[in-house]
Amino acid sequence: MSIKKNHPHVINLNQLVLNVPIRRKLTDHEDRDKFEWNQWQSATKTVNNVEAPTKEKHIRNLIVGTFRLDGCRLFWSMVIRIHIESHPIVSWKFCYVIHRLLKDGHRNVVHDCIILSSYFDQLCKYWSGVQQSYGLLTHRYCHLLVSKLKFHVKNPTFTGGLTFDEPNDIRRLFKDNYNLYLPLCNELFDYMEELLNLVQVIFTSLDQSRTNSMTTTGQCRLNPIIACIQDSSLLYDYIVKVLFKLHEGLSGDALQEHRQRLTDQFRRLKRFYNQTSTLQYFKTLIKVPILPENPPNFNIKEDMKNYQSPVPVVSATSTESLQGMDDLLTGTTTETKSILKTTVSDDSAASNMMYNRTKEISELEQRVMQYDAMLKQNRSETDDLHRTIAAKDTELIAEKNHRLQIEEQLRQQFDNQKRIADMHAIDNKASSNEKFNKLLETYNKLRDEHAIVLNREGETKKQLTDITQQHSQLKEEHQKKEEEFNQNQEKINNEIVQLRQTNDELQDRIQVLTTERNDYQSITKTTAERMKEIENAKQNVEERFKQLENDKTRIDNDKSTFEQKLKQTEGARRDLHDKNREHEENLIDLLHDKETLELKIIDLEESARKWAQKFVETTDKQKLIQTTHEKLLSNLKRQYKFSILTYCINQMHDGIDRMKNKELSGEKNTSEYLLSKIQMAIASTKKIQDLYKKHNESDETTTLAFINECITLSNCMVDIVIHGKSASNFAQNVDLANSCRDTTLYCIDIYTNYQTPSASNDSDKQTNELIHRLNSLIEKCKTLLKK
Repeated sequence: MSIKKNHPHVINLNQLVLNVPIRRKLTDHEDRDKFEWNQWQSATKTVNNVEAPTKEKHIRNLIVGTFRLDGCRLFWSMVIRIHIESHPIVSWKFCYVIHRLLKDGHRNVVHDCIILSSYFDQLCKYWSGVQQSYGLLTHRYCHLLVSKLKFHVKNPTFTGGLTFDEPNDIRRLFKDNYNLYLPLCNELFDYMEELLNLVQVIFTSLDQSRTNSMTTTGQCRLNPIIACIQDSSLLYDYIVKVLFKLHEGLSGDALQEHRQRLTDQFRRLKRFYNQTSTLQYFKTLIKVPILPENPPNFNIKEDMKNYQSPVPVVSATSTESLQGMDDLLTGTTTETKSILKTTVSDDSAASNMMYNRTKEISELEQRVMQYDAMLKQNRSETDDLHRTIAAKDTELIAEKNHRLQIEEQLRQQFDNQKRIADMHAIDNKASSNEKFNKLLETYNKLRDEHAIVLNREGETKKQLTDITQQHSQLKEEHQKKEEEFNQNQEKINNEIVQLRQTNDELQDRIQVLTTERNDYQSITKTTAERMKEIENAKQNVEERFKQLENDKTRIDNDKSTFEQKLKQTEGARRDLHDKNREHEENLIDLLHDKETLELKIIDLEESARKWAQKFVETTDKQKLIQTTHEKLLSNLKRQYKFSILTYCINQMHDGIDRMKNKELSGEKNTSEYLLSKIQMAIASTKKIQDLYKKHNESDETTTLAFINECITLSNCMVDIVIHGKSASNFAQNVDLANSCRDTTLYCIDIYTNYQTPSASNDSDKQTNELIHRLNSLIEKCKTLLKK
């Protein structure tokens, strides 16, 4: 028995994430910080332990982030800090977010997640022991993600949304190489099987928990249903088309298992669509496709013409309003609040509009591809009809030639018979009558054959007229469909042009908003510089005011001597006094502006202080969570060690009880086997002694090895007790059996001391005493061997 088999090697997610490449970096430091903070907010709001459905705006923000960075390296670096295995609901929501990123994100998301596929295997095994609620749901979801990644590894032409660029029809993917279509069909079947298993588990858990689809708990479980409907419709369409392609080149008996597997999955898929269409939650979100009563018959080629691809239609949801804006703007002034609200709302609305426009463009391109496929199918059908008409024309020409040949032969025979009859009419009238009767019979036969040929010609003419009528009707229908397709294509092209124009307008709007934000920052810098200039001007005015006061005192002292000059300078003094008053008024205004700016600075400092306090509180909470996690981990290790040691003690007690069994008293066994077991026990005891010392020195890496050696020693002691009893029976020596039992009991005492923390004082003495007793057992076994 080995513990390592039950506990495989733990995968280091940090090391795996370092293998994911960084394809694009944001150059602007402020823009990068804002973008990463926005992504972190969306990641924490989508992946949490709240039993409620994830909001579409947060997932859409993460998807836009993958397109902005050409991958999901940033998302995985944030996942490391979330602790996915901490709660089953967290793992369930994490799987859904990964599924959406693979399906709707950038093409490189698939390559990044393939690097981390071993982590999904580990997460699947982690929740395999929980067979209820979200643990079972997460286990099945991880199975689906692993099979999806394996499918993309084997088929790199498919994108995460199960589409491919060239060609637009899966039947032309490998041309006529049927050896490549067979494994593709099996891989599509496996993918569909995992998807249907996940859906079945979701609906059974919904029934067991007795939750409604209109409650938050039910919607949390039903979150991946829309993505499963979209994937399953594409998978079913691909499977049917690949099977039609295989039936063109292979026999029907060789594909019997594939047809049976399709019928089974068709029934499960139809049941899934029926269950989803009855739920009130999905009636306003998606239009579930309706499947026919039976799957197509692949032995009939005409069923491919009647086959229609199931296409689900997702209804456009209204963009969700921005929440939490007032919380982010606490502590700021009214002017900065309004500016920040407008900029953030415009940015988020613009990003949401860009995502919706890109999604609409992709849907329109898919519609164009579908119309192209329909047009190509109609053209192939008209080509087939032209071929059949040409074949019928050749058959009709051959019939006409054959009829002309028969008529020519009849004329020649008739002329020959007429000449022969004229030549022999005189000589033998009797013989001529007989010959005439024979000729008449042959003529009747030839006439009947000629009538049959004429009837065939009439039937072929009728078939030809019917075929020409069908061809004309199909040609008219083809022209109508081609006209409709051209009209639809023009409309779609116009819509694409409009969408691209709006997309360009949105990008221009984003650039304008960024320039406005930069202008706002420059304004704040200019205001600070303006304040410095105002302070310098204030100092200059104060100095000037002092100079004017000094001049006034000097003029007052010289009043008596300069009365005449005073009268002359009185007007100048009044002018100076008026200018001084104006300077004072300007100074008062500047002081008022300075006070308002100082108040704004104080408000901004208070808001920064509040954010700093919040950051300190969050860091303290993270440290507290980390310490509690370490305590729980140490307690689990201690409990695990205690349970394994109790298991070993019980196992040795069971061995002692088996020693007292009467049936064992009659058994005989060799002493060589007992001697080998005692030697193994001595080696295991020495290893335990070394590992226990390291374990007491707070080396946690030796815990697993110590427990494994304890298990091996207990197994050896059980074998020593049982085979010591049988060896004593063989040698008729009761002392050997008693000493084996006493040694085992002493080993049990050592294990009980290992379970208590105070056992480290006498552990070396006890293990040495156990080794001494085992050596004495070796001596006794050797004496028995000599006898």
